[in-house]
Amino acid sequence: MDRRPDTYGDTALLSAAERRRAEGFRRAPDRRLYVAARTLLRTALSRCVPDVPPADWRFTTGPHGRPEPAGPPTVPRLRFSLAHAPGLAVCLLCPELDCGVDVEVTDRTVDPVRVARTMFHPRETARVLAALPAERNGVFLRHWTLKEAYGKARGLGFLLPPDSCTVTPDAPGGPRLAATDDDGPRWQLAQWSRGERHLLAVALRRGHGPDATVVRHPGPP
Repeated sequence: MDRRPDTYGDTALLSAAERRRAEGFRRAPDRRLYVAARTLLRTALSRCVPDVPPADWRFTTGPHGRPEPAGPPTVPRLRFSLAHAPGLAVCLLCPELDCGVDVEVTDRTVDPVRVARTMFHPRETARVLAALPAERNGVFLRHWTLKEAYGKARGLGFLLPPDSCTVTPDAPGGPRLAATDDDGPRWQLAQWSRGERHLLAVALRRGHGPDATVVRHPGPP
């Protein structure tokens, strides 16, 4: 969303549970970012289903905490993924497909080598180690965001074993996935920068059909 998250958001649209969670954030910027993200989600869902006001959407969680719409029912069934980082909230909506989105700030303070050795497949770690020091953080984030989006799409997040899958951000034709317990070619991955500070990644289980069209909207609905 182009508008700053701290200037966007309406707690009146949120459920009682969402408002309680918002109140639980100690830092005001984190609270405003959460409210902005939830407002964005509800507003985007209602843009797809105009008959449902944003405040009327209900949500549930899967066995590992993945959020899903619980009602009102829609045809086709809508799926979503939500992510936010300082300065940006993003929402991915699609019909039926498992989907995940991640966003990270490119200036985050992280030791890419240490985290890669703990969280990445050995082939991915080798790419991070082989990168020039000035480029290492960027290489790390390109892998991290894709893996995060894929883990969210599967509803597993950090429960996904780090060595069970590997992403290749710079594969010919776009990012690619290989996994020991999944069919990598059935997944569509995409990645792009948002301004100078944010990197986004998307994962869609599109099956054996053609790639889905990822439509980017620069601002809130």
